[in-house]
Amino acid sequence: MPDHGVEVGNPVELPPYRAVLVVDTKEFGSNSDPGQAHLVEIVSDVLARAFERAGLGHVWREALFPHNTGDGVGIGFDTRHLPAVVSGFFDALQDELAERDARLRARDRALRLRMRASLNVGPVREAPPGGSAAVVGSAVITTHRLLDSQPVRDVLTRSDPDQTFLSVVLSQRVFDDVLAAGFASLSASRVVPRFVQIKEYSGTVYLYVPKPSGDLLSHGVAEYQEDLDAAKAVQETPPTPAGTVTSNVVSGGSHSGMTIQVGHLHGGMQNK
Repeated sequence: MPDHGVEVGNPVELPPYRAVLVVDTKEFGSNSDPGQAHLVEIVSDVLARAFERAGLGHVWREALFPHNTGDGVGIGFDTRHLPAVVSGFFDALQDELAERDARLRARDRALRLRMRASLNVGPVREAPPGGSAAVVGSAVITTHRLLDSQPVRDVLTRSDPDQTFLSVVLSQRVFDDVLAAGFASLSASRVVPRFVQIKEYSGTVYLYVPKPSGDLLSHGVAEYQEDLDAAKAVQETPPTPAGTVTSNVVSGGSHSGMTIQVGHLHGGMQNK
């Protein structure tokens, strides 16, 4: 075999596949210092109780590489539990947060605990005992990236804070391997695909809202998100030079001039 001057090293073993779940708190920094301290204290308890409600207490107790994110928690778990987590944990977490909200508001009228959750799966290399890092791998990084994506944030922004306490983003792999493959009792029709691009990650994710409310209930998660995407695209479009005529097709008709479509978010079509 000819030598091309490239040294071929030994192949690296693929780390075991793990499910990775990360949750964080919406607008954590807007709470008072005592309020933040209280939320940090109860986040793990809320998650533990939600796993118990879903009949999955063992998943929480046997969590792999648990790590605190400051305003949230991340864990790994065996992939065999993915169908059960997708099917029941998020609904249980919504219910637990709704019950906890009444106690939080009694403590402080401004104190709220609403969460985003991200679920992914992929190879994860755990550090050996005594190592400085808990986990290494793009699967963990991607899970955190998805949690920060705009669509999952918008769900909580446009929903009733007294009703919708949780928004969930599932990775493409979770959707393909668990929902589309029919392993979960949660129907694939109950999640909404969205394209996201955040830092080095871009791809399709799937939004799940256990209890839609507000604009999400009025217009649907998909329609609402499409309107947001359209409005954002218009905002990012460079201004049309003077004297230039543009054409846009709206509701089957063609209108000359610049047409800005914001859909149902603002009560219909506006032409400017």
